[in-house]
Amino acid sequence: MTESRSTPAAVKSARRTVEALELFAETHRPASVSEMARHLGAPLSSTSVLLAGLARLGYLEQDPVDRRYHPTLRVMLLGGWLQDRLLGEGSLLRLMEDLRARTGLTVLIGLQRGAAVQYILALRRPSAEGSERMRAGVLRPITRAAVGRALLMNQPEREVARILRRANAEEMDPARRLPAARLLEELGRSRDRGWAESAGAVRAGLSVLAMPLPPLPDQPPLAIGLGGECAAVETGRRSLIRALRDVCDLLAEETVRAAARGRPPADAGRG
Repeated sequence: MTESRSTPAAVKSARRTVEALELFAETHRPASVSEMARHLGAPLSSTSVLLAGLARLGYLEQDPVDRRYHPTLRVMLLGGWLQDRLLGEGSLLRLMEDLRARTGLTVLIGLQRGAAVQYILALRRPSAEGSERMRAGVLRPITRAAVGRALLMNQPEREVARILRRANAEEMDPARRLPAARLLEELGRSRDRGWAESAGAVRAGLSVLAMPLPPLPDQPPLAIGLGGECAAVETGRRSLIRALRDVCDLLAEETVRAAARGRPPADAGRG
């Protein structure tokens, strides 16, 4: 559809956002800013701003080497409920909903954004209050949030130290800045046991248990967490860790099966 001069700017922006995501659906591969600009018929400058904005929101990821963009799981999860209705009980979203039903806690999936972790999926627990801020799109300090620490568990110490320097520089409260030795020691314990826990480090009274997700095709490193009141997490820690491991094992198995079939896993929860 051709846009007239009278088309509101908000409508143009919304249309370009949808058309940008549709390009990935058509090509099944990453796109550069220049390629996307040609597709949208838009200037390079505004296209660059659009893609960077979608990346900040967690919908796209930019390759640090070739600078091309590709969608994250958050794009797929937008329509996951519809996939459930049409295809049955095999989607990743259904797997996460089952995890929420099994545990009664908020289910989180996050990825790294600089010195922060961004939640790209947040299925809130039934008893969550309106003021609880664990929701999709939210950024949390990667060195304090459990999902963030789960992402750091698989990174070398030099990279962790670099991220910590940036996180401490961005931390407004000096009391929340972490010494490198303390963080590395705590991450070492997390690696040994296979999970991380925030225990009120982000928000008083709330705790999250988290662990890295197995690598998923064409996706950045992701981590999954279960969050709720500290007492509930403390009491149910053993069963919650088992539930998280079950999900990770299932995704790892499905990824192997999908690779054997020669295509990415479209229905991550299907056995």
